Amino acid sequence: MTRAERSPLSEEVKAELARVRPADCDRRVLAALLPRAEHLGAPARRLAHGAELVGGRASLRRECCRRTYLRGLFLAGGSVSAGPSGYLLEIRPPRGEATRARAVLKREGFAARSRVRRGRQVLMLRAGDEIASFLRHAGAGETLLRFETRRVSREMRGRTNASVNADSANLARAVTAARDQIDAVNALARSGRLARLPPEHRAAAAARLRAPEATLAELAARLGTTKWVVRQQLRRVVDEAAR
Repeated sequence: MTRAERSPLSEEVKAELARVRPADCDRRVLAALLPRAEHLGAPARRLAHGAELVGGRASLRRECCRRTYLRGLFLAGGSVSAGPSGYLLEIRPPRGEATRARAVLKREGFAARSRVRRGRQVLMLRAGDEIASFLRHAGAGETLLRFETRRVSREMRGRTNASVNADSANLARAVTAARDQIDAVNALARSGRLARLPPEHRAAAAARLRAPEATLAELAARLGTTKWVVRQQLRRVVDEAAR
């Protein structure tokens, strides 16, 4: 059993799906699917035993039966997880069932990717919206709400971390630029070249020395000009010092 299969979210989904009371036509679908699964949890085994008591042939012509089929696929070998790389829902159909499983998933609007693992076909959904839709189709409404809550919380944390990282990178660049500007002003002053710069460039240099920690916007406000003008003036100071 994989880590994903043991995940609390997978077990929550299976427990909820096993509680759904099937109609007779649904039992026929489950009877044709669950007994062929290699590993079933206790709730799914009880559901499989009850389904076998109903006679008749399974049909997937009706939408309700196709949704029951999706429910049976997950109970027979499904897992859902959320790792560092994103979300993943996997289905390992019983042997001989992969072709029909792909067809039903496609008919219900799911673009499942396929791979072979240990000689078995594995069907995968990776998009969060698609996984949420599968849970809704299969009948796991309660777990869907918990999944969506976790997804929103995770995405909010991701956006917050990205924003913090971007702010930190911007701050680091601003600190480095300010240090280079101060070094350039001091070098020009020692060599006597600072006095030969235009008055507005000298004013920008003096403002930077008086306020090493100030942003370009703050320097512009003190000088009564724009941030772009201050950036160009200080860039000229740095270029002049590098000559």
